[in-house]
Amino acid sequence: MKLGLLKVFTSFRPTEPSDLDSKAAKLLPNPNHSYLGGQAIVTQTIQPLKAGRVQFQGSWWPAWCEQRITIDPGEVVDVAGIHRNITLLVEPALLLKASASGLTRINQAVAQKGWWAGDRRPIEAASKVLIPDTLTIGMPSQQAGGISAETWDRFLQAKPINVNTFKAYCEVLELDWKEIVGRSTPQPASSALMSTLNAPISLPGQPPIRPEPSLPDTNVVFVGRTGAIADLDNLVNAGAKVIVVQGSGGLGKTTLARQYFNQKNLGQSLECWMAKETRNLTSAQSIVQEWLRRNFNEEPGREFGVSLERLRRKLKTQKVCILIDNLEPALDKNGKFVEPHRDYAELLRVLADPEVNSVTLITSREPVHEASVSVHPYVLAGLEEEAWGQFFSQNQINVNFPVLKDIHAAYRGNAKAMTILSSIIQMDYAGNLEAYWRENSSDLLVEVELENLVASHFSRLQRLYPEAYRLLYRLGCYRYQRIARMPIEAVACLLWDVPPEQHKRVIRFLRDLFLIELIDGEYRLHPTIQAKALEILKASGEWEIANLEAAEFWTHSVKAISTPDDAFRALEAYYHYLQTDRVELAADVILYARDNRWGKNEPLGVSFYRLGLLQQMVTTITRIIDRVKPGYSLSKLHNILGDLYWIAGDIHRAIRYHQESRRVAIALKIKELEIVSLYNIGLCQIDLWEVEEATRYFKAVISLAEGTDFHRYAVTASACLAFLMSCSGRNQIAIGFAKKVYTDYSAIRSSRGKGYSLIFLGQTYQNLGELEKAHKMYSLAKNYAEESHYTQVKANALKGLGELCLIKNDFKGAIAHLLSAKKLLIEIEAKADLAEVHYQLGLTCQAMGSVAESEANFRAATQLFHKIPAPKQVEKVQRAARPIAAS
Repeated sequence: MKLGLLKVFTSFRPTEPSDLDSKAAKLLPNPNHSYLGGQAIVTQTIQPLKAGRVQFQGSWWPAWCEQRITIDPGEVVDVAGIHRNITLLVEPALLLKASASGLTRINQAVAQKGWWAGDRRPIEAASKVLIPDTLTIGMPSQQAGGISAETWDRFLQAKPINVNTFKAYCEVLELDWKEIVGRSTPQPASSALMSTLNAPISLPGQPPIRPEPSLPDTNVVFVGRTGAIADLDNLVNAGAKVIVVQGSGGLGKTTLARQYFNQKNLGQSLECWMAKETRNLTSAQSIVQEWLRRNFNEEPGREFGVSLERLRRKLKTQKVCILIDNLEPALDKNGKFVEPHRDYAELLRVLADPEVNSVTLITSREPVHEASVSVHPYVLAGLEEEAWGQFFSQNQINVNFPVLKDIHAAYRGNAKAMTILSSIIQMDYAGNLEAYWRENSSDLLVEVELENLVASHFSRLQRLYPEAYRLLYRLGCYRYQRIARMPIEAVACLLWDVPPEQHKRVIRFLRDLFLIELIDGEYRLHPTIQAKALEILKASGEWEIANLEAAEFWTHSVKAISTPDDAFRALEAYYHYLQTDRVELAADVILYARDNRWGKNEPLGVSFYRLGLLQQMVTTITRIIDRVKPGYSLSKLHNILGDLYWIAGDIHRAIRYHQESRRVAIALKIKELEIVSLYNIGLCQIDLWEVEEATRYFKAVISLAEGTDFHRYAVTASACLAFLMSCSGRNQIAIGFAKKVYTDYSAIRSSRGKGYSLIFLGQTYQNLGELEKAHKMYSLAKNYAEESHYTQVKANALKGLGELCLIKNDFKGAIAHLLSAKKLLIEIEAKADLAEVHYQLGLTCQAMGSVAESEANFRAATQLFHKIPAPKQVEKVQRAARPIAAS
């Protein structure tokens, strides 16, 4: 702490008023609040006229010190008041502790008083010292600030506590505090106290009693739990005596329980706060003894069974509400009470007795599975987005609703996250929610309190069930992005060191602890859990094997690519290999071939463009292609990338990639890829309307493929040549190529080859005037495309049907087909095909006499062909538009 001891005992307030004093005065306590007592730990530096943050009674708060000093993290401060329910007013605290000889005198004095562990009399007597006018020993009383069971326990253990609290405890023991301290002097708190001052003291044989809260629940904003209150009401009205409120950490289970009891007036309140660590748990017997003495003025029996029966009698005659908070440290991995604390099961049996007049709410991150105990589980969900918005608004935060939606989804409505973020946004970002999210959205655990909350889940799981702990952090290898949820097989594949018959048990355990979410039969991690799992996995030495196992699962679990979801699931393996820097294996994922009912040996990359997922695959391939070694994979990747650019209308770039694919294929003597490259370049030349060049390439394909194992490519090239010959008036040659396609159509394997052969045959027959045959080919192509989800083929089939309607002067049918084609091509961004559709729309509108619409479509076609560039196509459009210009 940056102040001298002398300054502590003098006034910090300046004698002259100033602007700084005016600013500080705005944070004076509200007179409607009672004076707050207790101590807090500084977690973020408090500076002169700038708020910091403190941990107080298990929560984190903005904190302001009126005095112009700096208080560093780890220091202890006294809580003096609260402003607007959210900013605590604090002052530096000084601590004293007993010397070794002083502790001996304290123990002797306690023994002489006849006070036992958990006795309330020293607490009441010390409070009398500090507020003598308002307290009568033995009567319900106000508890002085700083006086609590916790600080009394610390005093008895010679641990540092507040100066005034120390003096009060010495006075009630009739001891001179200066002699008890000995040579010790008041000292600032150290960071070593942070983990102990906030936690409830739970010594063996002593019930874990916390100080009464200095901040009444009625002063805290409570939002979004109307439904939960009603649900608890329904359970109680239906006869439930013991309800276990379950959920992950930070959902607000304890707050809900307290609010329920506050609202329903169910009688006097009993509380049991479980220790955080199993080794520090207090026995149920000690808790029952404390309740009987403190709350019912009755001595417990020597036997636990006798004490339970006395408690049962009291609960039958009196209305009582009981809160047992944080039960999970008393449970094992099967949801049963751990062996040293089986007495809790006996306690719950009494509390669940149908004849008692009490209601018990238990909060727990884990379920209770005790066969002999009748409890009613109630799973608490996260707060709704509306509740977050209400809470932020009430705490002077400007709510940007799109940002609120994102941040609420990221934290799954967690109430603790909401309160922590609220104080940060108000204090550090002047209430600007958008500014906070813009800076921190990529790191959900940037706030220390949130990280500690999540880390606590992992720490307990590691101790309780190591197999489940390992599975949880291994699940951090999955991306949870486009494929947001995992089938159970994807989860189980990470249990390579657990016998298969135990897989479901381990997974179920994580479900019961709300550490993995089950939605529609598939699993996912909460984003904050995922972030922590990823961190642990990378440090565990299992990062590589987890990713390899996951990649293998995705590759072999997807048998055929029928839908976009299938394609994206298969592609997940690619990302796992990239995460381990295995580029060649990532390339293999793109090239992994699967059979389907529309074709055989279709690589994943081809499946993507069949489904119209062009840009996603372009990005996927370009990310790795410069790192792939020369060979079949590199040639094939160039080939697929060329196809993608061809579909997108980037024709010249497509040609370059196909030429590179051909170069590698020739160098490595991969004949099939050489043939495929020639065929693809021919298709590109058609789009540029370079008829002679296209013809040359297709003839080269037939020359290399006909009569070989690659004869199928000669068939598809023949379909293209039939079309080209029909365009130049060489009808007999065109008919010959068409018959060849008819004869050998079944040899074609690829979905693209099958679909486009039908399209080219339709165009051939259209040019030959055989409109019925043309209609049949287009219809077959359309049906095939719909079955195989081949967007581009379907669009071209619709365009062909539109052209046939125009020939028949069915303008309405032509417009309908062309507009449908246009919509599909816009979706997949196929510029060359879209330009052709605009051209056909221009012709149709021209025939209808719709001059303006015709000009607009010709103009759109010209612009798209210019961008390619395809000068001969531009010339074609301009020739068609001249009659309009002339009129």
